[in-house]
Amino acid sequence: MAVRFKNNRVLPIIAVIVCVVAVTAFTLYDASVHTREYNRSDVVMGSVVSLRLHGPGGERYADQILERLKYIEEANLSRSLAGADIYRVNLSGEEGSIVSGNTVKWLERALKICKDSDGALDITLGRLTELWDFDSGQNLPPEPEEIESRLPFVGWEKVNLKGNTVTLSKGQALDMGALGKGIACDEAADILKKYNVKSAIISVGGSVLLFGKENVRVGIRDPKGSVSDYMGTLKLNNKFISTSGNYEKNFTFDNVLYHHLLDAKTGYPARSGPVSVTVVCDSGLDSDALSTACFVLGIEKSLPLLEKYNAQAVFITEGDKVFVTEGLSDNLKITNEAYVLTSDIKAQ
Repeated sequence: MAVRFKNNRVLPIIAVIVCVVAVTAFTLYDASVHTREYNRSDVVMGSVVSLRLHGPGGERYADQILERLKYIEEANLSRSLAGADIYRVNLSGEEGSIVSGNTVKWLERALKICKDSDGALDITLGRLTELWDFDSGQNLPPEPEEIESRLPFVGWEKVNLKGNTVTLSKGQALDMGALGKGIACDEAADILKKYNVKSAIISVGGSVLLFGKENVRVGIRDPKGSVSDYMGTLKLNNKFISTSGNYEKNFTFDNVLYHHLLDAKTGYPARSGPVSVTVVCDSGLDSDALSTACFVLGIEKSLPLLEKYNAQAVFITEGDKVFVTEGLSDNLKITNEAYVLTSDIKAQ
């Protein structure tokens, strides 16, 4: 994503290029306020985390944010790090495992979105994501028989959450990848609020926190371009933004593009129309989870879900058409002439 502060004077373009595994450096610039700025990057959750903080104490607050994000990965959300709540839940399976209060809170919210999206978001895709293994570079789709054999292990409704104990159905595995980076943005926001930080931009993979009352232009990545290309901008402040796109983790085999956004009903990458979905709302977890759910659902089926969560979205389809929900229509500016804004979001 590309970000710039609104200002009456001419400002330089400020680049924030976000993808699942890497983020280029970006600059937070506000010509009208001469306050100290602190920039920092690190790697957490397999993604580059970029922080830009305005005001004194930036280094101290950045340290706390990064420490917090590393902690929730290692203690709560990771399915590969021994000792993390999700790792232990997957290991215990039918026997059940006790998890922390925060993990309970996040699981409750995730399961609600799973239900409300009719499984378009499904946190029990663990066995399927292991099978596809987009991180390995193998670039081969699994055999249909392999996919079919793992479908019985998928089903969010089979997760039993009672008190602080999480129990899975036989063979199931949780995967919090569709909301972990949004959770990280929520945690960062809590720290910024605690210390009354003036303004900040925090990016964690495909999720971004815009903190503060300055209007910011956020660039939506061009699905057909490089990580430094964007097709348009959204003018926002004090919001969480998450984008899910078929360009993030993918490979091409026999002229077919396979991407990491799996449809829980088929076990294959979702092919519902969008190539990119950007969701804007007041919760990092919700924005992250909803961007995945809406990608799987397709445009029209996403609208009731977005309304239920007071969220807005921008959809880009394979035909280079752009659909935007009403709440963002005045905020979106298309800057790449290859893309066409469609006035009726249901006219697909």
